[in-house]
Amino acid sequence: MSDEKEGGLHSLISSAVAAKMTPAFIEKEIDSRVEKLIVESIDRALRTYSDTGKLIEQAITDALKVDRIDLPSYGNTVTGILKVQIEERVSGLIAGRLADDMAELLNLAPAEIKLSQIADEMRKRHEGEGYGEVITVIVERNDYGSTWVYLDEEAVRSERDKYRCDYRLLIGQDGKIASATLKERDIKTPHHIGRGYGLDQKIRAFYACGTTITIDEDAVLTGVGDY
Repeated sequence: MSDEKEGGLHSLISSAVAAKMTPAFIEKEIDSRVEKLIVESIDRALRTYSDTGKLIEQAITDALKVDRIDLPSYGNTVTGILKVQIEERVSGLIAGRLADDMAELLNLAPAEIKLSQIADEMRKRHEGEGYGEVITVIVERNDYGSTWVYLDEEAVRSERDKYRCDYRLLIGQDGKIASATLKERDIKTPHHIGRGYGLDQKIRAFYACGTTITIDEDAVLTGVGDY
């Protein structure tokens, strides 16, 4: 093949490729390839070639060989198409999950709750276990207007053992949790992956949402049954 003909073929192929590489064409081809991926993969895996077929393929390849083709830059185009497709599919899922999580959080954390209501919820898990005290709720007011509340839904503890309670809350003058220790861990320190449960989960929700806790009774009901 003469230099003139080779140059003409090179220019023709380069122009044709450049004209085809439009965003619309690339997006169409991506969608088409994804749908046909499995069928084409199986076809390639099962296809066999004879020696003659290999020779013909090589001859055609040599005849159409071009040393260099100047392609337009399309990496950014492909990336943009993929990004849009991913965002369209994923954003809805993320928004739905966040909405569900927020609804659950608000359900756990009302704007205001009484200490006696928290105690009632703690006692419910012990209903049917006989009678007598089953939980610990200790209220300790200080001279600064804030109040320490010690809670334990698994054990009955005396005033002397209040620091052994699983939950120790400092309620500020505004009724919000100023600080808290949940099973020896500061509420402000992330300590696990996943959701908490029971009283642990509720206290975290109260703290996160700024729930006001009203100390309506210093000596709330801590037992079940007729005692």
